[in-house]
Amino acid sequence: MFSAESLGTLLLSLATGFPDRAKNMVLTSEELTEDERKLLWEPLTTTDVPAAQARGLGDAIRQGGTNDFFANECYRAAFYLGDGITQLREDPLFGYFSSHRAGRVLDKWVHYFPVYSRHFAPFRGRPVRILEIGIYRGGSLDMWQWYFGSQVTLVGVDIDEDARAASDPRHVVEIGDQTDADFLRRVAGQHGPFDIIIDDGGHEMQQQIVTTETLFPLLADGGVFLVEDTHTSYWESYEGGRNRAGTFMEWAKNRLDDVNGFHQPGEVDPVWTGQLDSVHVYDSIVVLDKKTRFAPFAEQVGHAEFLMYPRSAAGMFSELLATRDAARNERDQLRATSAAEDDARDEELRLLRAELASLRPSAAALNTRLNQLKGELDNARSSLRQLRRGDGTSVWRRRGGGR
Repeated sequence: MFSAESLGTLLLSLATGFPDRAKNMVLTSEELTEDERKLLWEPLTTTDVPAAQARGLGDAIRQGGTNDFFANECYRAAFYLGDGITQLREDPLFGYFSSHRAGRVLDKWVHYFPVYSRHFAPFRGRPVRILEIGIYRGGSLDMWQWYFGSQVTLVGVDIDEDARAASDPRHVVEIGDQTDADFLRRVAGQHGPFDIIIDDGGHEMQQQIVTTETLFPLLADGGVFLVEDTHTSYWESYEGGRNRAGTFMEWAKNRLDDVNGFHQPGEVDPVWTGQLDSVHVYDSIVVLDKKTRFAPFAEQVGHAEFLMYPRSAAGMFSELLATRDAARNERDQLRATSAAEDDARDEELRLLRAELASLRPSAAALNTRLNQLKGELDNARSSLRQLRRGDGTSVWRRRGGGR
């Protein structure tokens, strides 16, 4: 198989737009056997998309069982050449991670970041206590400090004494074995209760199971318990395998039954049914949400609730209530009809009043004109009377004077 340097050159050829150079390397390299040459040639010739070619190389290497590191490098190239980087660009934690070019070492699977953001975002900017198991040199503690803000209290646990010396002095680091339940309880009692617990420790089956069984009951109500790298449940090197008893993933599958424990006969487990609110399973991550639960019950709606009656009695009363409600509906409809008729009459009266009000100015003007005409008529009559009196006098005088 290719050396790390040769594989890097091949992927760089794809990334910089020289696929023919990559193909030529596969055809002519003396590092490859004929079977390996055929294995790598197919993904380079079935598509012209660099991201798809890089992913195909990773699939071929993984299926060939040659080198997981080489497959990882191919998938890494496919991510940055394709849409993966675009989808994660807005994620704040990935932004911190991708820009981290100095300081303490930070090693994460890239697809973890959306999971972190989904479950941890509600705790940002709040007083929050976080326990992380497996801190290596403290790089992840620095990331959590940046993400959660100044009100976070961070406690790290590691089996390596050097982890304490390498970490930021602001963070408490306890040294101990995560399979030691007494040690874990002491840490929780001294520094908890924790709102978030992250198990990124040794990833062995007993380590993950003991840690979760010991610390989940001590997690704060409303808290989040996140176990990383659960893919080791499928690795032979960790005594894993699909459906293999004793692995953490088989343990986690049983918790699904516990979440539904209220619907099963027998006593309810006070922790794994009474406090385990939900289980979220992702690629290589299991998240357990803690919340004190009440026993679930069904309820009817559409009528008054009978919380103190048996459901059979509630059914009988519901029939009576339905009859009563029907009568009330009929009454309300009659009232609505009567109210509508009253509204129509009121509207007609309002229109008539408005029309009368609009006629009043005209009537007043006519009345004023009528008064003026009456005055003019009176004046005319007065003048006529005066004229008549004047004409009579003149006639009388003429008649008398003639004699």
